This record gives sequence, C-alpha cells and structure tokens, in this order.
Amino acid sequence: MAAGFLLTAFAASAQCETSTTWVASKTEFLNPSGEVHSKPGTVTVTTDQKNIHVVTADGEEELKGNISDYTCNWQDSTNGIISFKSEITDKNGDVHHATIKIEAKDGKITFYLEAEEEQREIRLPIDSYTVAK
Repeated sequence: MAAGFLLTAFAASAQCETSTTWVASKTEFLNPSGEVHSKPGTVTVTTDQKNIHVVTADGEEELKGNISDYTCNWQDSTNGIISFKSEITDKNGDVHHATIKIEAKDGKITFYLEAEEEQREIRLPIDSYTVAK
C-alpha cells in the first residue's frame, strides 16, 4: 500500500516538475457562439515550468513561448490541472498573449488555449503523453 502511494505521488510530482510531451490527433476550434470545428492531424505540445512548444505533424503551424504564472495541481496520474500564461510566437513572428490549461479528469486529458488576439478557443483532446526522465 505504501509503495502504491509513493508511485502515485511520484507520478503527480513528475507532471509538475519535468518536461512533458502531449500528443493529440485533432484540434478543435470553438467560436464565441460555442460551435466546434475539428481539424484532423497530429499536434505535439511540449511543456515544462518555463517553456511551451506546439507543432503540427505537417510543420504548418508552430508556436513557442516562455511560461509565466505557472501553477500545477496534479493529484494523481489521472486527475489534475496545470495552468499558465505565455506570450507565444508563431512562425510568422506574431505574438499571442495566451492563457493555457491542461486538465485531466478520470484519465481524460484536454489542453485548452485562449489568446487575447483570437476570437476562438483551441482545444486539444490529448491521446497520449510522455514525461521526460
């Protein structure tokens, strides 16, 4: 029982303290009226406490930025929230002021991105993730 508790505690702290790569097979765009437009295609997001890097498999889209206001409350391997702000820069050099949340509920992980400059929210249903060792 103690070993199970320690393993859960390690998994929870690993999400908060190391680099994690999140992979989604589609992107969902939500407009202000709540309509959802889905775009298939792999998106990889790598985060740690200081940086975020987002790239599509085809290389068409890429965002990079520094992280501020980082908070992490990962209770166990299947439930938690990471949230932060970032000034992310796209391939064209345009800066977006983003609020980002990665939320896990009962093992289902979703990445949310809202940028002040955009009229929509981006949502990535995460299919898999890898925590750096």
